[in-house]
Amino acid sequence: MGDRGTGRTQRDSKTGKKHKRQPNQHPNDDNNNNNNSSNEDPDDPNWDLQGRPYRVKISPIMGRYLVAATDVAAGDLILREDALVAGPCQNAKPVCLGCLKPFDGENYIRCMGCQWPMCSPACPGLQDAKGLTGHTDEECAALSAAGPSGRRVMNLQARTPLYNVIVPLRILLLEKQDPVRWKAVQRMQSHDEVRRKIASVWQANQLGVVDRIRGEFGLQHFSEEEIHSVCGILEVNAFEVGDGLRGLYDRAFLLAHDCTPNTSHADDETRALAVRASVDIPKGSLITLSYAYTIQGTLKRREHLKESKFFDCCCPRCSDPTELGTMCSALVCPRCGRPAVLPVDPLKADSPWRCSAGLADATPWPAVKQAVKQAALPAAPCPGYEMPAAQARELIDKLTDEAEAIDPNDVAGLEAFVAKYSPRLHPNHYHLLGAKHSLSQVYGKVHGYLIHQLPDDLLERKLNICKDILRVFDILEPGVSRLRGITLYELHAPIMILTTRHFEARSISRKDLRLRLREVAACLEQAAHILSFEPECSSEGAMGRAAQEALQRVRQWQ
Repeated sequence: MGDRGTGRTQRDSKTGKKHKRQPNQHPNDDNNNNNNSSNEDPDDPNWDLQGRPYRVKISPIMGRYLVAATDVAAGDLILREDALVAGPCQNAKPVCLGCLKPFDGENYIRCMGCQWPMCSPACPGLQDAKGLTGHTDEECAALSAAGPSGRRVMNLQARTPLYNVIVPLRILLLEKQDPVRWKAVQRMQSHDEVRRKIASVWQANQLGVVDRIRGEFGLQHFSEEEIHSVCGILEVNAFEVGDGLRGLYDRAFLLAHDCTPNTSHADDETRALAVRASVDIPKGSLITLSYAYTIQGTLKRREHLKESKFFDCCCPRCSDPTELGTMCSALVCPRCGRPAVLPVDPLKADSPWRCSAGLADATPWPAVKQAVKQAALPAAPCPGYEMPAAQARELIDKLTDEAEAIDPNDVAGLEAFVAKYSPRLHPNHYHLLGAKHSLSQVYGKVHGYLIHQLPDDLLERKLNICKDILRVFDILEPGVSRLRGITLYELHAPIMILTTRHFEARSISRKDLRLRLREVAACLEQAAHILSFEPECSSEGAMGRAAQEALQRVRQWQ
């Protein structure tokens, strides 16, 4: 996308650069060879609309992209738009085709025509006049052209590939239902030539979507190439929204990618998408978001972007072995014991990993020197250690498998993972970061670890974890980002409870009490501000309101 795609992944609670992106960082560098001297988008008749905080630009290298039309402050709304089309993600659990909500138990009906499950006869998505997300007559006719296809949907609680066809079909139907939206979708890249060479991707779409639409549904007037292109448009440009849904957006797809983005986004119950600046964006700067999970290390991020968005990211973070000084991929050297084993060239998958600890003349990365200093280890050069790329990948895959096998609510399991791999990984390594991120939220929320039941040592543990991960989030997702907002909220609780306990035990003075209450208030103030931009119906929105209420109470105590 950026002419692109994004999504929340893994344990994200929901995920700025001002650089000129390299050609292979943009998934649509072949999109347009127009050398328009104004560098404005000729397909956008409203590009000079006054008051809009962004402008659509175009270049032979980057295709179309968005830049700030004025100085944009952190938290400012950049754009808000309804979905062109929305529906279930691939291999999703069944949802009502009208309102796109999951089923509650066994309370459902079936459409009289196509027999696909619906929530009720009063579903607001039945006959959605906009044709955005609802179950229209045209969709019902297509799904029942060769017989009621919905009868195959039996278990409403199990994931099924049957729903993979819904969004592609909705896009295809737009050509006659809504030509304006159809034209907007057709401006998006599908990368058919690239995807055709990836047998697993092409074959999955052939069997799960193309053959179903043309064969099972009997809709032969849609060509195989046309359906494959629609699948590609979705893979490259769709946002994950709601609970297991995906949507296409007319402007948001133009946002360029960066692994340290300068925006964040959220969607509401109607699947409307809001994009806000997470940091100050100077006029003329590229507006970016991340299509990958920002907490992941470079190897996995670039792998995901290559496999799902079909481009090689060369952003400043990916180009820096230290990942902007965070050392999120660094391993501990088995020869010198320092956390300084990094890929020699992170932009090459076959690059060896090498320990650069102590090699001041040969190491341009200040973060390596800082990591050695923090580890309080001798400054002498490492005797020399190099790890082949295949061995590094094998280790990372092993760590990934182990991390993903842990129940995110299993405090003991998460702590065991951290204890097991802390001697082998940098403290900021993304696998440790992911486990700590989970721990920051489950300490205080799960049975046996409820916040007021935690002993002082576990409250200190939660406090230190929150501060550790915040230092990294401040670099990788700075400013008004959901990760920071949630973590700041989690941080306030252990500080507050420990402060109360210590004051009641008369182990701190009133002066210390006031200082700690100011720290609590600062956490809550930032959390309330950041999370105020989340949809009211979301858990993050509720957390933001709770932060505001807690802030008022703390201010009364100060």
